[in-house]
Amino acid sequence: MSSERVNIYTVGHGRHAWADFLALLRQYRIELVCDVRSAARSRWPQFNGRVLAENLRESGIGYEWLPECGGKTPAPAEDLSRGLDRIMELAAEARVALMCSESQPLTKHSKPRANCHRVGLLGPPLRALGARLVHILPGGGALEVDESSLPSVW
Repeated sequence: MSSERVNIYTVGHGRHAWADFLALLRQYRIELVCDVRSAARSRWPQFNGRVLAENLRESGIGYEWLPECGGKTPAPAEDLSRGLDRIMELAAEARVALMCSESQPLTKHSKPRANCHRVGLLGPPLRALGARLVHILPGGGALEVDESSLPSVW
């Protein structure tokens, strides 16, 4: 793996139509989606693991499911560490977006909080490993924050 700082994007699928989600990935030139949900399923069928993987493949974007990164089911520390190492390895080779279901990375409270585990659980250790994190917002904008300074349930 390169010693250069890697950029890692994050995105939540939320209730996006497939075309809108794909447009976000294309806007940020994402080459690989790392699905960091503990279960690769959604009430929105286009975001169920197999369907998502196939739709991404047809669009020229790779897919890897990393359930060891936690989510609704907390990951044991050694699994999480393995998942973080894998993310860094992939991000050194491709333009990666970590994906979970929460479309907004932060809450709208007066003092914002991490709204999802890609910010509250994965963000701080990835930054400690030297990553730059860019959180893709539902409307196409982006946000960079110091994840370790945010209150989080993770």
